[in-house]
Amino acid sequence: MFKNFKTQIKNFFDAKLPFEILEEFKFFDKKYIDDKGSSFKISENHLVIDIKTKSLGLTFAFFAFFVLIFFYLTGNNEEIFNSPDIYVYIVVLIWLLLSLSYAFFTPKKLIILDREKGIFTFPHRIIGKPYIVPFNKAIVFWIGTGGVTGNLGMQLVAQHPDKKIGGANLESHETNYRKTWSFYVWYMDKNRPLPPGTAFDPYRQQDFERRKAAGFPKPLYRSHIPTPEATAEQQAERDTYWKDEIEAFTREADSVMYNPEIHKDWIRVRFMKSKETPIAHTHYKFEFEDGRIVYIKTDKDGRGFEPPKTEKFKGIKIELTESWF
Repeated sequence: MFKNFKTQIKNFFDAKLPFEILEEFKFFDKKYIDDKGSSFKISENHLVIDIKTKSLGLTFAFFAFFVLIFFYLTGNNEEIFNSPDIYVYIVVLIWLLLSLSYAFFTPKKLIILDREKGIFTFPHRIIGKPYIVPFNKAIVFWIGTGGVTGNLGMQLVAQHPDKKIGGANLESHETNYRKTWSFYVWYMDKNRPLPPGTAFDPYRQQDFERRKAAGFPKPLYRSHIPTPEATAEQQAERDTYWKDEIEAFTREADSVMYNPEIHKDWIRVRFMKSKETPIAHTHYKFEFEDGRIVYIKTDKDGRGFEPPKTEKFKGIKIELTESWF
């Protein structure tokens, strides 16, 4: 039992996401903001997400109404006022009225991403003023809402650094939480072009001119994917200041990356800085006496592969400049 508890704690901390553009996502096209029930409003500097409190309130009201009907059809209604069941009706009726009040009288709850100022605004948990925090100070993580291991229904959650204050689920046009987060980090990096998609097309030229006037400052957040400009001409102009270089290193011409189909006898190991700290997302170079060179890269937990001890080799940790500059 204690071991399972430790595993749950570890999984919670592993769920915290870095302020990086992790992977490609669907283009944010105009259709996502033109839909009648859309949650999104955008401009060059603001992306607003409506949490749809009205829909939530009506959903709770529907369930309360269903419960009332159920008790009415299954109960002894002739003696209802002389029965303890009256208290159930009262509680459910209050539930119904509160849900309707929440749906129609609670102010809209909005998440606002301010690209220009780097500000993250999200609503109070119940009723009150929204909370404002620098984007890169928010705590962002995923949670699983189903399945034995919590691996189904992944949701992206953002919290104020003071966790008691509030937080909100971050929705987007994507269903994958990593892609959702990549979309928001790209949008909030005001030194990169706006994310791809027709929804941002009306603002691209103005955004480009703003960054050009500022001398194309270097990006605020790291990216694992290219973040190109809208046109080849704009790209060439920006490239004189900085370029997307996802992994800035050159391997030897005859070197190879680890391949499980070729290196079948290699041993899975975990590379650690200390007993508690893995060496994550790091390259190792293995040089053999016969001149072969093989590179590996560790995963987020520091796991990778190394040659069997029967071979003579030298392993070197490679300090790559995995940079966006």
